[in-house]
Amino acid sequence: MSRHLILGTAGHVDHGKTALIRALTGIDCDTHKEEKERGITINLGFAHLDLPSGESIGIVDMPGHKDFIRTMVAGAYGIDLVMLVIAADSGVMPQTVEHFNIIQMLGIHHGIVALTKSDLVDEETLGMAKLEVMEFLEGTPFQNTPIIPVSSVTGSGLDMLRNQIEALLPWITDKDTGHVFRMYIDRLFNLKGQGYVVTGTVMNGSATTGQELYLLPGFGKKLKIRQIQRHGKTVDSAYAGDRAAMNLTGITLEDFERGVVLSGQRLPSTQMTDASLVLFGESEKISKWSQVIFLTGTLRCNARIHLLDTDQVGPGESALVQIHLEKPAILMYGDHYVIRNSSDDATIGGGMILDISPLHHRKRTTKLVEYLKDLGEAGGGRLDAGGGKQEAGGSRQQGLGWLKIEMRKESGPVFPETIATRLNLSPDDVLNHLNEVLSSEVRQYNPGGNSILIMNSLDESIRQKVLSVLRQWHEANPLLESGLDTKGLAGKLSFQSTVQKHYLEALLDSMQKEGSIRKSGSAWLLGDFQVTIDKKMQESLDWLDKTTEQFGVQRSVATEIEQLVTAAQARGISKQRLTMMLMYLAREGVLHFYDNDYIHRSVADHCRNLLLADLKHKEAGINEKEFRLLIDGTKRIVQVLIGIFTEEGSITKQSFYLRITEKGKRFLKP
Repeated sequence: MSRHLILGTAGHVDHGKTALIRALTGIDCDTHKEEKERGITINLGFAHLDLPSGESIGIVDMPGHKDFIRTMVAGAYGIDLVMLVIAADSGVMPQTVEHFNIIQMLGIHHGIVALTKSDLVDEETLGMAKLEVMEFLEGTPFQNTPIIPVSSVTGSGLDMLRNQIEALLPWITDKDTGHVFRMYIDRLFNLKGQGYVVTGTVMNGSATTGQELYLLPGFGKKLKIRQIQRHGKTVDSAYAGDRAAMNLTGITLEDFERGVVLSGQRLPSTQMTDASLVLFGESEKISKWSQVIFLTGTLRCNARIHLLDTDQVGPGESALVQIHLEKPAILMYGDHYVIRNSSDDATIGGGMILDISPLHHRKRTTKLVEYLKDLGEAGGGRLDAGGGKQEAGGSRQQGLGWLKIEMRKESGPVFPETIATRLNLSPDDVLNHLNEVLSSEVRQYNPGGNSILIMNSLDESIRQKVLSVLRQWHEANPLLESGLDTKGLAGKLSFQSTVQKHYLEALLDSMQKEGSIRKSGSAWLLGDFQVTIDKKMQESLDWLDKTTEQFGVQRSVATEIEQLVTAAQARGISKQRLTMMLMYLAREGVLHFYDNDYIHRSVADHCRNLLLADLKHKEAGINEKEFRLLIDGTKRIVQVLIGIFTEEGSITKQSFYLRITEKGKRFLKP
C-alpha cells in the first residue's frame, strides 16, 4: 500500500531549492510570472518524486526569502521529512537558521541535507562546507542526517540523493490521521471548463470524491468534491499526508483567504488556546503579556501571549501560555505553531496547541497550577531549548492526556462525539481511551444505546441536587404521595440541552435502582418518603373538611377560592399549602375532584341519592335543568356533579338527558 508522505525543502534564498527539485523531478515549481521575473519562490511550489522502489512522495518547495516566511510555515505544516538545502559556496546563512528552527518547531524530525552548487567549489571548500553543516546540526534531532553534495546543473549526486531519501522512509512513522478530515487551503484558482480548484496538504482524516465538506471558520459553507488529484493523477480519495488538488462545487473566489480550512464536519472556531511555547536561542525574551504574530498552517494573525507559569521567557526557555488570537481559527490538539515578533522581522519561537477551548486564566490559583501540570503532561512534555520536542511517549499518550483535560473541564454530561470532535478522535476511541486514563473518574450512561459521559464528582453532585430538590418538595408538600416529574426536575436543575435531558433520564433510572428515589405514576419521590400528619396539620385538615362540607350545593371550591384562601391565610395556611391539603383530601376520598373543582363527598353522596332515586322511576331520564331543581344547586355544581357521576358510571348522559345505569341502581340503598 502506498504511503502518503511529503518532503519539504527549507533553506536560504538563492541556495537552489527550486532548481534542485526541477533536476530531481523534472517539474518546475516556479510557475508564477512574478516568480520567474524575480528569480525566487514566492508561493509554495508543488511537485512529486518517483523513487526507484516505485514509491511516490509529494514535494513542497518553500520560499526562502524573508518576506515570505508565512508561506514557508504553510508549506512546512504537514510535511514528514525535510530537505535542508545549503549552497556549498555560501554555507549556513541567517535564513537557514530561521528555517531550521521553524522546521523543528513544527515537529519535523527526519531529513536530509542537500549541499547544492557543489560544482562551483573545489574539494577543500566542499569539505569545509560539510564540516560547517555538521557543526550546525550537532545537538539537534538532525545531527546524524546524511549530507549529500549535489549539482542541479551537472546532475552530480542526484541519484545518491534519491536513494538517501528512499532510505529514510522506513524510519518515518505513519501519521495519526485522526477522525475528522481537515485541510488548509493554500491556493484557489479557476480551471477553465471545470470551475474552482483548491490545493493544500491534508492534515487529518480522508476525503472522497462526492463527499460534502465545510469551509471554516464562519457559518460553515457546504461544498462538494467533484474531483481529487494527487501527484497529477485523478484519485478517488485523499488521505492525511497527501498534497491534494480538489475541484469543488459551491466555492467562489470571495470565499478564499489565508487560514480557511476544509473540514469533513463543522468544527468550532476559537480565539483563545492554551499551548506550550519555546523561544529560539537567538530570540529576545518576552514578558507576561506580549504582542506577537501567530502562524499555523496558512493562518497568520496578530495575537497576545499570556505566560501562565512564569513572568518572562528568555532565549532557549520554555513555558505554558494562553494565546489570545485576533481572529477566529480552526485549531486542534497537537497542532504546531510558530510566532514572530510584533514588527514581523524575526521568527522567535513556537510550540504545540494543548487546549483549544480553555478557561480564561486570569489569576494563578492552586487549581490552575494543577491544571497546567496536566496540560504539560498532555503535551507529552515541554519543548526543549533547541526547538525539538523531548521524548513524549507518542501521540497516543498525548491523546490520553488531552482526553483527561477535556473531561475535567466539562461542567456536566457530554456526548463522546463532542469530545471526539475536539480531539480529532472517533467516539469509539474516546470510550476506549477513557478505560485507560479515567475509568475511576468518569461515569458512563447508555440511555437508548447512546453513550453519555460525566465526571464522577459532577455525577455525585447532581445526584445530591436531585435528592435535595425532592426533599424540598416533600417538605413543602408533606401530604402528597407524589413528587416532581422528569420535566419538573430538569427545570429545577436548569437542564435544557439534549445531552442534559438524556442524562437526567438515565440518572433517575439509576437512582431508582439504587433505592434512593422511587416513582409514583410519572412523579419521582424520595425512596423513604411517607406522608406524615402532625397535630397542627390534622387541625388544619379538619377545618378544611368542615368548611368545604358547609359549601353545600350553593358554593364550590373554584367559585369560592378567593374567600377560601383568605380564610386559610387567617389560620396561617399559605395558598400553596391549601392546594396541597385539597389534593390530600381528594386522594383520601373526603373530596371529589372534577374539572379543576372540589365538592365534598357528603354533598355528592346526598345529591347522588336524590338523582338516582328520581331516575329509578323515570326510564326516559331527566334533563339538567330538572336535576338542578331537584337538588336546588348552582349551575356550576350541577355540571361538576354530572361529570363525577358520569365518570364513576352511575349515570349516562345522552343528548340533554341523564339516565341511571345498572351500576347506578346498585348505589341505591335498599
